[in-house]
Amino acid sequence: MRRFVCGMLTAMVAVILIATAPAGAQEIRLGFTPPITGASAAEGALQIKAIDLALKQINAAGGVNGKKINLIKVDNQSTNPGALTALQKAVEQEKVLALVGSVKSTQILAMSDAVKTYGVPMMIGGTNATLTRQGNPWLFRIRPDDSIAAAAMVKYIKEETQFTKVGILHDSDAFGTGGADLVEKGVKAVGLTLVRRERYTTKEKDFTAQLLSLKNAGAQIMVLYGTNPEDVAVIQRQYRQLGSPFKYIGSPSSQMKDALNLSREAAEGIIAVADFVPGQSEVNRKYADDYKKEYNEVYDTTSAWTYDGLNILVAAIKKAGEDRAKIREAILATQGYKGVLGTFNFTPNGDGLSEVSVVQIEKGVPKLLKIVNVGAK
Repeated sequence: MRRFVCGMLTAMVAVILIATAPAGAQEIRLGFTPPITGASAAEGALQIKAIDLALKQINAAGGVNGKKINLIKVDNQSTNPGALTALQKAVEQEKVLALVGSVKSTQILAMSDAVKTYGVPMMIGGTNATLTRQGNPWLFRIRPDDSIAAAAMVKYIKEETQFTKVGILHDSDAFGTGGADLVEKGVKAVGLTLVRRERYTTKEKDFTAQLLSLKNAGAQIMVLYGTNPEDVAVIQRQYRQLGSPFKYIGSPSSQMKDALNLSREAAEGIIAVADFVPGQSEVNRKYADDYKKEYNEVYDTTSAWTYDGLNILVAAIKKAGEDRAKIREAILATQGYKGVLGTFNFTPNGDGLSEVSVVQIEKGVPKLLKIVNVGAK
């Protein structure tokens, strides 16, 4: 009887220990800081769909060394202060090992110092070229940066059109200003003429004055560096209302699903740059099929970075274990990784991709015109 009671007590203690063990013993906690509320909530919903698909597939395949991935989503509220608060909550309260961060360059800039202080790996979708060149070794970019997109737009204007007079319209935030700076530099470097540069503030309602200013300056083609798809859609509609006074080539936001849904026929025929074109690889086609099966809709090209970001991060954890410094090294060592967006070859400063596609909108869908590879930087 004594042996039986001791055995029962031992079993009960084991059950209690298992039940009260910290969550991290059975799972790996990772963070994601999308805009769940606020001005970018619709964009955030698409990012969440993409990353949730990756999460489902990763856990269905066994997670990492038998541990499931618990992806903690913390709302960045579509603001810079909200992004910093989300990061702090994810790291300090939720105790995440690493994160998939934001697609907004301004939000990443707001989080950057804290990310460096925490020493936590963060995958980012922001494309401002300076993000990975300010001495922060913990940021890893999953999309082509603006220097690549800007170079592609200038190269297209120079080589594929007869236009020599360029106008620029851009958001006044870090993304729009940084991209416009790169375009201006590129235009001048190849001998084109910048006739006028205009800017606007996020969520403006009337862009007619800026568009007319470019027209009156003699612009033959406008480069639009816009951040939010809602703004871009309004610009496209007002551009058409003015009779399309010049040709239009835009940053990735000009071909985003949200922008195209809002602008509809106003987007027809415009040219833009995109991270990639759907169907360009076997991995891409499989993602399209899986996404369609999961959500019964076509995926958004500008949100797929979260899918690649989580997969690359998890692959690094599988190699390095649950050590942040070793995870960082494993991400940087990632070469030849076939993702939805393309083939990833990380540079020492944390950039994963070096090519971008030039597309034209046909019947509401981006169609490939040209792939431009500018090489790793």
